Amino acid sequence: MKKLIVALTATLLFAPNSRAGVWETTCSQCHGKIAPSKETLLEKFKTPEELVTRARELVAKGIMPKGLQFGKAAEELFGRKPNLSKNITPPGTNTYTRFFEILPTTPPIPANNPMTEAKIELGKRLYFDPRLSRSELISCNTCHNLSIGGDDNQKTSIGDKWQHGPRNAPTVFNAAFLKVQFWDGRAATLEEQAKGPLTAHVEMNATPKMVVERLKELPDYVELFKKAFPGERNPITFDNVAKAIATYERTLITPNSPFDRYLAGDKTALSKTQIKGMKLFVDLGCVSCHRGPVLSDGMFHKFHINNDKGRYNVTKNPADMYKFRTAQLRNVALTAPYFHDGSVKNLSEAVRIMAKKMLNKNLTRKETYEITKFLESLTGHIPMEPRVLPVMAEVVK
Repeated sequence: MKKLIVALTATLLFAPNSRAGVWETTCSQCHGKIAPSKETLLEKFKTPEELVTRARELVAKGIMPKGLQFGKAAEELFGRKPNLSKNITPPGTNTYTRFFEILPTTPPIPANNPMTEAKIELGKRLYFDPRLSRSELISCNTCHNLSIGGDDNQKTSIGDKWQHGPRNAPTVFNAAFLKVQFWDGRAATLEEQAKGPLTAHVEMNATPKMVVERLKELPDYVELFKKAFPGERNPITFDNVAKAIATYERTLITPNSPFDRYLAGDKTALSKTQIKGMKLFVDLGCVSCHRGPVLSDGMFHKFHINNDKGRYNVTKNPADMYKFRTAQLRNVALTAPYFHDGSVKNLSEAVRIMAKKMLNKNLTRKETYEITKFLESLTGHIPMEPRVLPVMAEVVK
C-alpha cells in the first residue's frame, strides 16, 4: 500500500486534461515498474468506488494531497465512472503543514568527504578565488553570488570570453539537500558538480592540470591543503579541490524562514494571504513535485519550453526528452529570472505558467498572488560568515 500511496501522489497529479488518458499517459510510467501494476490494483480493488474510497482515506490522513484525479484514473481502470459524493475531504481535515518539513540545519555529509573546519576554510578560499578560472577573472561566486540569492540574477551566466551558458544558474544555497545537481542531473553529488563549472569552456574554462599547477604556486594554499587533507602525500589534487568546495557549499544553509517558523509552531509567522497560498499550493497539487526539505522531489519532469532536450542529453533515453530536475523553491523570491532558460522575469508569472503547463490549471489573479506570497515566505536567513570575503593567498615571486 505504501507503493500505491507514493505512485498515486507522484503521478495522478499530472493528468493533463480529461481528453488524455490519465492512466496511460501518466500512471503507467510508474505502475508496473516501481509501483503496483494495473492488474494488481484491479485484483485488490473490486470496484472503482473501493479504489477512490481508499484514496479519500489517504487524503484524510494527510498522506495524499487533495485535488488528485484518482476518480478519472479509477474510471479508466474499471470502465465506468465511480458513483461518488461531492464531499471528498472528511470534516476536520484542514492541516496542510504535514506536507512540508522544516529545513534541517545539518546537511547530509558523505562518508568519503567528512566535514572539517580546515576543509571549510580551504573551500571558502577556493569558492571566491577567480584564479581557478583560465582568465583569472571568474570565481564560483561570480555565478552563484552569496550576497544576493546564491545565483547571479541573469538569464544565463556570462563565462570565459564573455560567452553565455545555455542555462540559468540555480542557487547554491541549500544545494546540499538536492538529490542530484544541475538541471539535467548529470552530477550526483556536490563534489561532481564543483568540477563542472571549473572545466566548462563557457564558464571558467580551466583544466584540472591548470588548477593544480596554479595552486601549487601559492604557499598559503599549500599549507591549507595540508591541513584540510592531513596524511596525504600530495594533497593538492583536482579531486581535493572539488571536495573542499563541496564542503564549504554544505555550510550554505538558509534556516529560519517565516515558513520554517510557521511549521515550528509560530502561527503568526505567515500572513493570512500566505496561509491561503500554502493551501492552494497543496490543493492544486504543486506539492506532488515540490516537497522535501527544499521543496524539490529531485526527480525529472517534462517541461518543454525551448529546444533544450534536458535530461536526454545525459541519458540518451527518448523518455527523458525535455525533462528537467524539479527546481528547489527555498529563497525562490530572490532567484529571478526563472526556469532552466531564465525566460521568465518575475515569480508570479512563473507560478501562472507552471500551474498551466504542469497541472492544466488556469489560476486567477488572486490565486496567483496568494501562491506567490506563500513562496516569498520561503526566504530564509542567509548566514553572514560565509558571505565575508576571505583574504586571498598571494603569489611569491
